[in-house]
Amino acid sequence: MDGPVDGPEDGPEEGLVERFRAARAARAARGGPELAPAALAAACREVLGVDGAVLSAVARGPWRLPVGASGPAAAAAERWQFAAGQGPGFDAWERGGPVAAGEDALRRTWPVLHDQLHRHTPFGAAAAVPLLRGPARVGVLELLVHRGRPGTAGVAAGAPVDLGGALRLAPLLAAELFGPADGGAGPAEPAWLDAPGARRRQRVWVVLRMAEQVLGLGGTDALALLRARAWAQDRVLEDLADDVVEGRVPVGSLRLDERG
Repeated sequence: MDGPVDGPEDGPEEGLVERFRAARAARAARGGPELAPAALAAACREVLGVDGAVLSAVARGPWRLPVGASGPAAAAAERWQFAAGQGPGFDAWERGGPVAAGEDALRRTWPVLHDQLHRHTPFGAAAAVPLLRGPARVGVLELLVHRGRPGTAGVAAGAPVDLGGALRLAPLLAAELFGPADGGAGPAEPAWLDAPGARRRQRVWVVLRMAEQVLGLGGTDALALLRARAWAQDRVLEDLADDVVEGRVPVGSLRLDERG
């Protein structure tokens, strides 16, 4: 079933948090602090039994920064979801609760995303839970399952994803990324701003500001324009932004009726 799904308050996996911490600790020494969220995502993938996991910081629904992915395929899936502007990650943040969808539900609810995931990634089911810091929604954990795994095709889409476990891990992830929810200040300049995925997404923000100034657009319209241009070229927004920032594509040519 697509849409919010309630997870159990308690479940049989009482050692989930301990296994998560052990999996995270086993990866903690790999790379600098900016890669810590990637270790968190990889630990989520391991203990929740999925094929991919992505952590994103979200300020408002469309404005999200991928800060850690369990691997290249998961990172690519997040980029295609951002390019489509739709999917479980968007809905989980907007609704403030978990969302799950298998391939049938993806095709029905988010057809553009389903097409992109089918052509560009190995994933056939997806789920997401919001990350909360107190009452504020600050991010999203997205979980991905390969096509062909049992339960990924039917309408009982969340079957291969342990949403209850994801909900139990969500407060730990939010505290790791944004600081405790008990009033303590989060990091002023979190190290994950320098994570590879976050740095590439920040180039999209640069191009959005350029499009606003050169084309006289508001932020929402500029983002819609970039998405339309990327969709027409079957590309993610990061690739298009690279071309603009590097001078290969003039920002004034981004309008779809100005191809030169």
